[in-house]
Amino acid sequence: MQLDPTDHLTGFDLCVVGGGMAGYCAALTAAREGARTLIVHDRPVFGGCGSTEMRIPFSGAGSHNPSANETGLILELITEERAQSPDNAADGIVNAGWDLILYDKARREPNLTVLLNTHVYAVEVRDGRIVSVTATQPEAEKVWRIEATLLCDATGDGTVGVAAGVPWRVGQEASHEYGEPLAPPEAETWTLGSSLIFRSRDCGRPMPYTPPPWAASYPTEESLSHRSHGRIESGYWWIEVGYPFDSIKDDDAIRDELLRHVLGVWDHIKNHCAHREQAANHALEWVGMRPAKRESRRFVGAHVLTQAEIGRRELFPDRVAYGGWIIDDHTKGGILAADQAPSFHGTGFASFYVAPYSVPLRSLHAANVRNLFFAGRCMSASRLAFNSLRVQRTLAVGGQAVGTAAARCARTGRLPGDLRAEDVEAVQQSLLRQDCWIPRVRNADDGDLARHACVAASSAWPYEALPADGGLSLAAPLACLLPFDGTAEQVRVFVRNETAREVALTGTLHPAEDIWDLPALEREPVGAVEFRVPPGFAGPLVARVAGHPGQPSGVSGTSAPTRGLVWLRLEPAEGVTWLQQSWAPPGIISAHREEGRWAFAPGQFTSWRPLAADTLPAARAYEPANVINGVSRPEQWTNVWLSDGPAPQWLRLDLPEPADLGLVQIAWGLDFHRSFFQMPACFRAPECARDYRITAIGTDGTERVWAEVQGNFQRLCRHRRPEGLRGAVSAVRLGVLATHGAPRVEIDEVRLYR
Repeated sequence: MQLDPTDHLTGFDLCVVGGGMAGYCAALTAAREGARTLIVHDRPVFGGCGSTEMRIPFSGAGSHNPSANETGLILELITEERAQSPDNAADGIVNAGWDLILYDKARREPNLTVLLNTHVYAVEVRDGRIVSVTATQPEAEKVWRIEATLLCDATGDGTVGVAAGVPWRVGQEASHEYGEPLAPPEAETWTLGSSLIFRSRDCGRPMPYTPPPWAASYPTEESLSHRSHGRIESGYWWIEVGYPFDSIKDDDAIRDELLRHVLGVWDHIKNHCAHREQAANHALEWVGMRPAKRESRRFVGAHVLTQAEIGRRELFPDRVAYGGWIIDDHTKGGILAADQAPSFHGTGFASFYVAPYSVPLRSLHAANVRNLFFAGRCMSASRLAFNSLRVQRTLAVGGQAVGTAAARCARTGRLPGDLRAEDVEAVQQSLLRQDCWIPRVRNADDGDLARHACVAASSAWPYEALPADGGLSLAAPLACLLPFDGTAEQVRVFVRNETAREVALTGTLHPAEDIWDLPALEREPVGAVEFRVPPGFAGPLVARVAGHPGQPSGVSGTSAPTRGLVWLRLEPAEGVTWLQQSWAPPGIISAHREEGRWAFAPGQFTSWRPLAADTLPAARAYEPANVINGVSRPEQWTNVWLSDGPAPQWLRLDLPEPADLGLVQIAWGLDFHRSFFQMPACFRAPECARDYRITAIGTDGTERVWAEVQGNFQRLCRHRRPEGLRGAVSAVRLGVLATHGAPRVEIDEVRLYR
């Protein structure tokens, strides 16, 4: 869409104000879904805190929960950035390649119009709807009056919604307001601090540093005793200042204060640190000049998401996104409170953990301004829920949900609060088709012909634990989640006895509702096992599953659970190590007791390599039919096809009746444990199909090439019917010729459309 040479912009279905990751994903998604979209951003680059202006790396639910990393548009963007970037992932390392990826995708989308360096400063509301916003582009000396049917406030500070009269909050609510266990008795108004990040370079020769006289002083290790500063090439999130400043009105003062501390910390690293010789050749290459803001206003929208709801993992009927970062409440004052740890000072970390939970669409739009959506940190949530929602990957999937809902509104002529149950279901199904995940929502797309196909494959891996040398001590209880396919008679564990005596191991079996169901470990077991570990033994032990008091009905004759995911819990045994696996099979995870609660093992920001255990006979957990079971990632089952051996391998879908196909869509395998920080420079996921061929089989058995690809590194691949390929299709065959290094082929979902 070309801009009118006048100052009046009209004809848009959606205007998104704010181009951080939430607003950007909302705008690009709405445009891809067919809505005429305008994005207005007051900066020269997209990405907000993740852009080169602030360089905050991307975190989300997968940072604290295994197998919970976000997919959809944010994964598409991150995958492309990691494949192209010459830099590793860390605070301060984001480079201009990321800015260009975001800009390029926006420029390529014909339904998206972009206004950068443009600030919205006025909002006109009439009869409960925003009819226009006014924005200025100072360097171009232009003033725009913008009209759109729908608006989305993705400004972070809620600039549009506040001007339109949407109610909002700052700071922490009192415990009685929403019944939140972690809330204080009285409301508080202080906010999380903003941060400035730096980047340094090894210059290959000594680089002295003299701080300016106004820099803060950190002359001893004790002055930074609570703040790890061993990484000298970039950092640090904990150079953070909030209270006693106002995060909006005092933004410039916060920047000045942060600069004092950035240069003071660098002075410590260069001149006072016990390990300062490691930084002798390093010099500052870049220092942020725009504070990366964590918190300011939050809207009170159609629904306020609360700590109690995310804690009990409420399955909202209008759920469209999810979160799973911890309830991350930083120390009041940030680095100004140098005598305290920067977060969770004096508290148990486990109390702030949350498993992946759903986010309702009602938390993403206003109640009193009928055509206004929210995306980003100003969304409608209590302060405690916000502390979990505020990270970039989580906000990005919320933005994608907003863009999808806005496109639905544009097609139906309805406003956000008027969307019906069938509209919400259509939004959910559209998000799944875009490779987003929504807790406990399955593919029910009537247009997807693959749902009714018969699926076969060249092979399928029967689940078998592959132990490594290392492991976790059974000084405290440990558990491993296993797939049971209904045929199991025995359980096998891989352990090492480091004592000179025989040790008895006892365990119990606890069915799990999904892979994050840690509370199941304290529920009544349905079976029991017992092992005898000889002195000095290292290897596999096998035990038959026995019944357990209180065992419910619905278990097989061997007393083993029927099909589903089941925790195997082993009780403490001094001197015994439970070996870990050499890799992390999809849906197989482990847990240990921490601070009196169960937590995933071995810990956050790791590869989540599980403990070594399996069932006999081996569970058929990775069968080809998983690619059409409606869920494209491990959740209540593994939901993945894994080949029993390396590429080349094939998967074939036979349709119940021939059809005039127009699109083949594939979600390739992905290690959902892998965080952004574990993706090095020029990274391609090893399990992703690199080279593959799609062929269409006609009613006469003729096989014709639909697509042939080399060098792929994206998870979600769509292939439209090629020119010249005509006639009904009775089957589709996917031939994977090579991965990026994984020893098995992995496919999570296949969809076929007319």
